[in-house]
Amino acid sequence: MKGKVSVGLDKPVFVEGEPVTGNVNVDCEEYVQSESVRVEGRAIEHFEEMEWVTENNQRVPRMVQKTNTLFSRDESINGPSDFGQGPTRSFPFSVGIPSLRPAHSGGRIETTIKGVVAVKGRPDMTGTVQIAFTAPTYAVIGAPVQPYVSTPPFAPSVQAQGSQTGYAPGPVQQKPKIRCSYCKTLLDQGMTFCPNCGAHQ
Repeated sequence: MKGKVSVGLDKPVFVEGEPVTGNVNVDCEEYVQSESVRVEGRAIEHFEEMEWVTENNQRVPRMVQKTNTLFSRDESINGPSDFGQGPTRSFPFSVGIPSLRPAHSGGRIETTIKGVVAVKGRPDMTGTVQIAFTAPTYAVIGAPVQPYVSTPPFAPSVQAQGSQTGYAPGPVQQKPKIRCSYCKTLLDQGMTFCPNCGAHQ
């Protein structure tokens, strides 16, 4: 089949939790009768897990590569249609993908969008793109703003004989620190989200 499907994204990086938007682009050099056009959103976790396997009649531990589907959604973006030679046809899409974290220690998540043209009586035409995400930036809404108050000059206090006049500031209290359970960044104890990776603490 002489044709190509590609997926173009509206931007190179999306914020975790926001809809992934773009276009499925279809180019054909021959007549193609399509039953539908859809996008398939997938988030697959890749991780290693130890398993006991049999080698030379002995049970030995081995690290095995595994996958785990964290998210799967198909969205129809166009019904039956005929394609042929001519300009590229584009079909916009929007897929909501939730913010995800690996379920296994050391796991990594690969999120993709696949554009699919279901061809009647022939193999589907497909094109896939990987999605890059960044952690959201959180702002404290409704926090009171402390007014600025100018400090008057210090008046010398009555000192005991032999003492020096002046002002000695007290020690600055520093908040205790903890490490993010995901990226290990230092953050103040009591923070709800990590400012580096956005993970909930």
